[in-house]
Amino acid sequence: MTRENGDMQEPVATMPHELYIPQPEKKRYLKSVSSKRDALTGLLNHASFQIELQQSFTLARSKKTPVACLLVDIDYFHAINNRFGYAFGDAILLQVGQILNNKLRRNASIGRFGGEEFAIVWFPGSQKNAIDTAEELRRKIAETKFSDERNSTFITVSIGLAVSDDKTRSANELLSSSQLVLRTAKREGRNRVCYWERDMPARKADPEVSIISELQQKFSNLEREIKAYGAAEVRTLLDDLQIPDAYDNDHAENVAFIAASIADEFGLPEAEIDIIISAALLHDIGKAGIDYKILAKDGPLTPEEFEEIKKHPMLGAEFLNQARFFEKELPLILHHHEKYDGNGYPDGLKGEEIPIGARIIGLAETIDGLLSGSTYREALSIKETIAEIRRCSGTQFDPQLVQLAVQLLENGRIG
Repeated sequence: MTRENGDMQEPVATMPHELYIPQPEKKRYLKSVSSKRDALTGLLNHASFQIELQQSFTLARSKKTPVACLLVDIDYFHAINNRFGYAFGDAILLQVGQILNNKLRRNASIGRFGGEEFAIVWFPGSQKNAIDTAEELRRKIAETKFSDERNSTFITVSIGLAVSDDKTRSANELLSSSQLVLRTAKREGRNRVCYWERDMPARKADPEVSIISELQQKFSNLEREIKAYGAAEVRTLLDDLQIPDAYDNDHAENVAFIAASIADEFGLPEAEIDIIISAALLHDIGKAGIDYKILAKDGPLTPEEFEEIKKHPMLGAEFLNQARFFEKELPLILHHHEKYDGNGYPDGLKGEEIPIGARIIGLAETIDGLLSGSTYREALSIKETIAEIRRCSGTQFDPQLVQLAVQLLENGRIG
């Protein structure tokens, strides 16, 4: 059974700084250290962490003391990569690793478990201490502004925690328990700690179900990679065509990031947010079918020109209709210019008739447009942008989404 919770003390073994190693053992030692460490963060790699987990579990059992396994997963990390680029994504991974290392320096082992996921094993003394530590980590990361020379942003993490008891049979069981509750934390809205608690007889794992679940996850990851590749190829083609207005100033990446942030705050599941990100990256693809002179016009459009612009959602849906792996994104691209009061286009949908993803993308696109400005409008401040989307709440935008976007703008998560 899982429990949710919401301060932190101790971390993981750090890399050795100066060691006296006799020659010729030094080269062998350095090779051994590097083979155990993640090249980017300097933390333990996946295989080395598994060894540390096993050894820590064995020690905990012999000492009759609890051992904790904690998994930390960066929320919507692929959206961050899409918006800022992989170099900044690497900078975030490095900085998260430093936070974990600074917070858990004694009696702990920290590893980069894979991708954007980190793992920690340590001896907390009690489950309560472990929960407090996990929650403090979560808060510390959420309150940190991650930066490099060019970019800065806030992130959140989902955390799964399991603490051994006298019924925990193996290190693998402990790890599996933390993986299970990590999935719960992600499924139930992210930016939270979920922990394993044994208050009912454990059910035996069904090997067939486990295999099916693993295959489903692999296919899901493959689908995500195909979509990411397809979206990148389409956008590269549009960049080569130099279509004005559609992709200036990283507009698509900004819209995707803002949309993912709003969707996360709204509590949508990961799979649905992935669809929103893909659709946001391609929401203006239909502008490839609009007269170049209209798109490049410096100033307000005439009514006739605006009627032409209004065709781009339908054109975008038509362009992608042959790409079957984008079929879930099509309604979002088609309807991202509908308005909450029914006065949008192309179909005049109203309220919840408009797909939630399309409502989110429409709001995200406006926020980026207001903050970035255009050839005929000065960029607005955060305060002015908030005032504008509030003015349009209930008419152009879903009031609930506006409220969430205002919170994100005010606390610096977007903008």
